[in-house]
Amino acid sequence: MSVIVIREPGTKVRFDSSTDTWTVTAPDGRTDTARTVIDARRSDEPTVAVHGMPNFFRVPGPDVERQMRFVQRCLDMFERSGATRIEAKSRILLRRFGRSPLGDRFYLTSLPPTEDDPDLYDGPATLTLDDREIDVRVRLAGNVAAIDGHYHWRGIVRGDLPADVLKGRRTAQLSVAGKSVAAKFAEQTPWGSYTISGVGAPPYA
Repeated sequence: MSVIVIREPGTKVRFDSSTDTWTVTAPDGRTDTARTVIDARRSDEPTVAVHGMPNFFRVPGPDVERQMRFVQRCLDMFERSGATRIEAKSRILLRRFGRSPLGDRFYLTSLPPTEDDPDLYDGPATLTLDDREIDVRVRLAGNVAAIDGHYHWRGIVRGDLPADVLKGRRTAQLSVAGKSVAAKFAEQTPWGSYTISGVGAPPYA
């Protein structure tokens, strides 16, 4: 997962909702893109994350160490989920008391793979859950992540899945044309399908 840390005053950012990525423009005109932005510029505004700014975190101080630990936990959850967007459900301030579970404070969503993606697979598959084989339809794509050098694939699965598929370990075996790999469920989409992801060789060619 690509991350840009902003430290220079005058840096501008722009979010592209079609790709769930940020474009960062430095004061000298240099531009770069990344999935996630961390604004590390000092500020009296204590907000760490806010609804309406997906994939964007702030470390305004003064407790920089504590804020960075929180942001890292968010990034770890984001990476594990296989989602392309993480967005606070409301304004997030770090308080010592009354903290809710991290997963309850954010929306995690994913963009579907695009047709022109060379690593796209859209077709039938078999999902194995607790020794039960279920015929499903999947739409998957992936890429090699620069941060760890591993292939990360993710996408959408549709089929007659049990209602408790998101409970417990959320893991399954996904097979395409006889090739089986471990997969992990992230969330259910508003359309009744599920987002699924994995690390390593995908089940498709």
